[in-house]
This record gives sequence, structure tokens and C-alpha cells, in this order.
Amino acid sequence: MKNFEKFNRALLFSLCSAIGIFSLALAILGPEWKNLYKVRSATKQVEQNNGRIEQILEDHEVLIGRINKDPEMLKRLAPVTLGEKSRDANQPDVKMTADTLDRAKEALAESSDEEEPKGSEQEIPVWLQRTTSDQSRMVLFVAGGGLVLVSFVCFGAKKD
Repeated sequence: MKNFEKFNRALLFSLCSAIGIFSLALAILGPEWKNLYKVRSATKQVEQNNGRIEQILEDHEVLIGRINKDPEMLKRLAPVTLGEKSRDANQPDVKMTADTLDRAKEALAESSDEEEPKGSEQEIPVWLQRTTSDQSRMVLFVAGGGLVLVSFVCFGAKKD
């Protein structure tokens, strides 16, 4: 019977002190953990932006290569880029307006949103947001300290 009682006391001591220590650690280190999620999310966003920039640079290099191979392409691109009238009778007269550009930008934004999954960014878990508020941290700290004290006082070594 004594071994069973010692085992129960040790089990309850371990359980209460572990929960208390975890509560104290969460109360103290919660904001740092929240900051870690933010840093990881920002890092992932920077990597995605770098990927987009690399893709734009590759496209730019391809266009420059095409212009170097075919000088006529530059003559075809210049009127559209600079907004001048085309001198070639075989080319369509393209008039770009602000409304047309806005619609094109919206279409590109929609297509880029579809390409990237919305869950790509690491969001801060709801439980971490709740536990890092000032009131919750105070409650966690007091409750964790209380559990550690209770575990030492009530389930510590029994004096004979």
C-alpha cells in the first residue's frame, strides 16, 4: 500500500508541476513565440517576393535577347510603350487608357491571387493569440505558480 501511495504522490507531483511549469513558460515566453510566428511569416513573404523578382528578371532577359535577335521587335514595341501612333499600316492601332490599364491590373491581381494558395502564410494560432493578451498572461502566471506551489506542498516528500 505504501508503494501505491508513493507512486500516486509522484504521479500527481509530476503532473501538477509539469502543467504549472508549462503555464509559467507560456506566460513568460508567449510574446516571443508570437514574434517567432511573425518573423517566419515575414521571411516566407520575402522569399515569395524574391521569387517574383527573379521571374521578372528572367522575363526581362528573354525580352532583351529577343530584341537583340530581332531589331524589328523594338520598332513594334516602341509605339505601344511610348504611346505614339504606329507608322506601320499592318499593325493595329492600340489606344491604352487609364480604364484599360486598371482592368488589366485587376485581371493580373486576380490571376496572381489564384496562383498562390491563401494558406501559404503562417498565421498565428488562435490559442497563442488568446494566451498572449495581458490578462491571460497574468492568469497563466498566477495559476502556473499556484500549481507549482501546490505540487511541492501537497505532493512533495512525506515527512515521517
